[in-house]
Amino acid sequence: MTTRPRLRHAAAALLALGLLAGAAPAERPLHVYFIDVMGGAATLVVTPERESILIDSGWPGENDRDPKRIIHVLKDVAGLDHLDHLVTTHWHTDHYGGLAGLVKRVRIDHYWDRGLPDLSAADGDKTEYPDGPPADDPLAIVYRKESAGKRKPLKAGDRLPLKGDIEAVVLAAGGRVIGTPSGRRGPNRNLAAVRTAGGRVIGTPSSPANPACSASPADLATDPSDNGRSITLRFRYKGFTFLDCGDLTWNIEKQLVCPVDKIGRVHLYQVTHHGLAISNHPTLLETIAPTVTVMNNGPRKGGDAAAVKRLRTVPSIAAAYQLHKNAATDAADNTEAALIANPNPEGGQFIHAEVAPDGTSFTVQIGTDGPCRKFAVH
Repeated sequence: MTTRPRLRHAAAALLALGLLAGAAPAERPLHVYFIDVMGGAATLVVTPERESILIDSGWPGENDRDPKRIIHVLKDVAGLDHLDHLVTTHWHTDHYGGLAGLVKRVRIDHYWDRGLPDLSAADGDKTEYPDGPPADDPLAIVYRKESAGKRKPLKAGDRLPLKGDIEAVVLAAGGRVIGTPSGRRGPNRNLAAVRTAGGRVIGTPSSPANPACSASPADLATDPSDNGRSITLRFRYKGFTFLDCGDLTWNIEKQLVCPVDKIGRVHLYQVTHHGLAISNHPTLLETIAPTVTVMNNGPRKGGDAAAVKRLRTVPSIAAAYQLHKNAATDAADNTEAALIANPNPEGGQFIHAEVAPDGTSFTVQIGTDGPCRKFAVH
């Protein structure tokens, strides 16, 4: 009765130990791991070149619960001994709080963020950094120390310097969106380098208007927090695309797809802001038309009933995964039970997406032994 699971474990262990890593990059898959950090954020991307990118580092405290969970996936599951890149999407504790625990356990080579406040500014640089981090924040002190000489700020239009046949483009950062025409908010930075699969430059005045914008809901009040300033990353590997918007909120999400679409079709979408209703703009969801969504919610954070309902209205979505069952809502306001990684509040289970080396399909699995579903890349 246990033979097949044990065989799966053995195969996973061989890969994790690097015994199968001798294959050429063209023969290796792309991996995306959604790590449970209890309503924080920690997403690990491992490229076919075995290069690692961790997007956010979870919460501090709890006996280093979140760093330990990240290290388990990085070392025991993915079979890596260091992190090449750490991207911090914005300055909220649930997104950068785990760094202090991580640096005790693993080497981190490059740090990327949206910039740090100017500590010499009289107002603490509150205009660009409304939520800090302030100079006396212990987490920020650790971040500044550990990243010294190894960090660079990212702006809309920048790319992560990744090896091989994969690109990671910054679509938004600091409240500014890629390809914003002159005179509007945000620089038109590095736009010529950002192209669709067919070679067309995105976000230029010649791009056709997005028809979905004509029925777009009204803007909300301006978000004064750091959420709306989150880094948004789009990964593209051959025909496959993955989108992570951090905790980006309603109005900036809309700017990414209106009046023209600056994202393109997305196959795997990390549900923004842990599945809160003030994010996941309906026009963005309609435009990117994801095949699979993964919500990094906690048992009592995120996973809003309104956001779950909104995802159900998107016809392209074949499977909507959640890291946790929302303990505050009933079954009708959660996704289907088979797609919830952690039905119990203590959590700890991750979700793993694996993209075929040719980029034509991908699979999604809960943990190492859960049911595995395959999806085509159209």
